Amino acid sequence: MIISSINTCLSFILRVSEIDFEPLKKKGLVKNQNRNQGKFDSSSKSCIILNGRKHKGLVGELVKSMNFLEFQGGVDRLRKLIVGTQLQDFSVLDKDLLLLFYASKSFILRLSLRTPPVFFLETLDFKLEKNSLKVPLALFLSKHFLRKTVADVKYLYEWGRKFEIHLSDEKNSPFIIEVTLVPGFQNVALSAKDDGKTKQIHWNRPRELSEFSEQKTDVSDFRSLDVIRDEWYGEKNSSTKKSSQNAVANVDAEPDWKLEVRKKIRKKTEAIDKIKQQNSDNEISVTRLYEIGELLKYQTAKQLDSVQQEWLRLHHPKNIDREHIFKKAKTLAAKKEGMADRIEMLLKEIDSLTESLDGPVPQAKHKIYAITKGDVDTRKFEVNQNVSLYMGKNARDNVELLKSSQPWEFWFHLKDYPSAYAITRRNKSVPVGHAELIKMALWFAKECFKNQKEKSPQHIEVIYTECRFVKLLKGDRLGRVTHTNTKTLRVSTS
Repeated sequence: MIISSINTCLSFILRVSEIDFEPLKKKGLVKNQNRNQGKFDSSSKSCIILNGRKHKGLVGELVKSMNFLEFQGGVDRLRKLIVGTQLQDFSVLDKDLLLLFYASKSFILRLSLRTPPVFFLETLDFKLEKNSLKVPLALFLSKHFLRKTVADVKYLYEWGRKFEIHLSDEKNSPFIIEVTLVPGFQNVALSAKDDGKTKQIHWNRPRELSEFSEQKTDVSDFRSLDVIRDEWYGEKNSSTKKSSQNAVANVDAEPDWKLEVRKKIRKKTEAIDKIKQQNSDNEISVTRLYEIGELLKYQTAKQLDSVQQEWLRLHHPKNIDREHIFKKAKTLAAKKEGMADRIEMLLKEIDSLTESLDGPVPQAKHKIYAITKGDVDTRKFEVNQNVSLYMGKNARDNVELLKSSQPWEFWFHLKDYPSAYAITRRNKSVPVGHAELIKMALWFAKECFKNQKEKSPQHIEVIYTECRFVKLLKGDRLGRVTHTNTKTLRVSTS
């Protein structure tokens, strides 16, 4: 038994030692500087160490092609990160171009021209391969692009998945890295001015690329550059792992609010597609229903041909008589106008959301919790979309209002008069101005004297404070409170 186990282990070790890493070395994925590079890691099955990281399987195989939304989002992030930095180093591999930029931290832009082509960012946790200047692209980069400053990153919208990195020197001479990542047309073109002449070189033989005339928004799941990088390395589940290699994510990660906006845009675009499909189906149904309705003027449902009977059975099994069929056709036809209005409204919302991506960071919003019907009996005064005022009708309502309030919300009460009290529901991030306070105090004062026989005084003083300074008195009459830090508003009811 022991001898059998030893033989099994020896045969396994021999198989591992026979792994040929030469093809990986030629591609620049395995290097000799690190003695761990390209070695089998016994702690994980089928795991190879490449560039100082563990990877399962071959790199670049698990990643999906970048859709237009991911590509545009990636270019936007790249622009914010590298504009103003310098190109410090590069490495030209078999099907990858690595560009080292220096900002507050060094990081690498990987342009992978494999199938499918992608780009993403990496931290500098491994040595770049030394470039052979016999490679024309490496020679061109070394001569014209090293230590140049990035001036801009432009997304070429009309060509689909294509962008340019513009660099310049002290003389403001243009140096352009044009990246095309259209599957089947992937390429990198370099152009630079030398002695007044523009010189250009391509990675692959250039192929004619037609202008992208119609861009359909991809409604598939949006992936960040970090997710694409992990998929490229074959780390499908790495998003759930803590990794020290993701330091660049803190630098170049797109803000959460922008990801949320893009998610809303995708959902609304998907809703438009569904409405259009439903509208198309309804138009077909209306036409068929009117045709069958006309036929039923002269024959029974059983006398219809088999195709019409099958269609009725599948779509409208209960509406076989002519009256119901015409009624159904009119109902479906009437929905067309409503669907058109809905599409128009969604398009406006998408335009508004798209514009907000280029705007300032929105202020954090807090939910305004409305008083649900059935909880308490209240009267409501809506000042604006950020502030509402609720007033209880009895002591129990007042207590429930106070208990459900937030510390930053306002509490109102008449000064020197017995009354109910009112409490706001407001957005914490939006300040309440003096004009809004006067409006609420005036409404509250009028409501307090609304059902009283005696005439309300011409001028009334209303006190208010934040709910954090209002405390219920335990053991006292229901609704009695103590309050501090109050301020006074004087309003005229005439």
